[in-house]
Amino acid sequence: MPSNSLAGRMFDRAAALALQDALPRLAGLPTERLEAIRAGASFSAVEFEALCRALAVDPAAMYRGEDAQPERIPTRFRTAMVSEHPSGDDLRLLALAVEQGRILGHLIQQLGRTVRVQDGREIRPPEGPRETWREGYQLGERARDALRILPGPLTDLDAVLRDCGAHVARVAMTSTAIDGASIWEPGAVPIILLNTRGRRYGHPGAVRATLAHELCHLLHDVGDRNLTTQVSWGVEGTGNFAEAVEVRARAFAPAFLAPPPGIRQWHGALPRRVRSKPSSLVKAMAEHWGLSFEGAAWHAKNCDLLEADVASAIAARSGPWVNLARFEPRPAYLPLSQLHPGLPEEAADIWKGTATDIVLDALDEGHITLGRARELLTWS
Repeated sequence: MPSNSLAGRMFDRAAALALQDALPRLAGLPTERLEAIRAGASFSAVEFEALCRALAVDPAAMYRGEDAQPERIPTRFRTAMVSEHPSGDDLRLLALAVEQGRILGHLIQQLGRTVRVQDGREIRPPEGPRETWREGYQLGERARDALRILPGPLTDLDAVLRDCGAHVARVAMTSTAIDGASIWEPGAVPIILLNTRGRRYGHPGAVRATLAHELCHLLHDVGDRNLTTQVSWGVEGTGNFAEAVEVRARAFAPAFLAPPPGIRQWHGALPRRVRSKPSSLVKAMAEHWGLSFEGAAWHAKNCDLLEADVASAIAARSGPWVNLARFEPRPAYLPLSQLHPGLPEEAADIWKGTATDIVLDALDEGHITLGRARELLTWS
């Protein structure tokens, strides 16, 4: 049964996030001191803030009892992980992303801004198992128009998503099986987390597929109707939702990155020697549109450029070396101390990107104090 006391609610949250053992490390408090607080000892404001930061919850929300019902956290996060048991650190990271999205949503409201990703949002279940991949292709192509993205290859999808108002953060999760995660609550800023420890993180084509995959979930699979399934974990193998939802997101990704009409126009302009040799065609497609070799093979098939058996044979190969050097350049972040005096040298990884820009703009316009900006940008 949930506790009613402030300390009790904090320890309930620690249990829900599987952080009991990690709490001394995260809060910077001795185990003996935490046990004393659990037993009823009074605690200082500094200790309270340290515990809240460790538990990825805003101190004011925790104090008021508005900490998103700790008893719902296992449902909210763990049901998204059918392939493995998430670690407490990864659950905490997702909890921090939830809190971050809420804070950023409040700040952009104060700044009088909107999130352009909202223009393409249409929550809808998959139409049916036989046509799910086709639906994914249609949605991927339509998302370009809805988000007002110009035709042609997207060399920096990370930057495109940031321009659309999503926050993309590159963070280290404990699990290497997770490629990324996304969450979007009502009134919040959408958050996409890229796992820098993921097995495929070093491949630009895989990173782009993960970003586009998560965009599909943000646009079509999360929303106000079911608050317990608003989290998407992009996991290698089967996904967190029904298989049809994952099939749709996997199909959405290549269609968004390389819309079929653009593919056909590009294909028509290729030299005959490239078009006539399937492996050369697939390599050229991968390098022009920023796809993996395997992904380009299947995309060529789905765009009616290759027969299914040919695409399958090509995709099964290791493939030639594909040069994707011009795609997904790593973002360069200026030192915070250069952007505003009084701030630390750099932000925590989860705050680098759109989140930093929003916090600094809110600081410049007087919506938050320098202390609050420093507190947010170092929260990790």
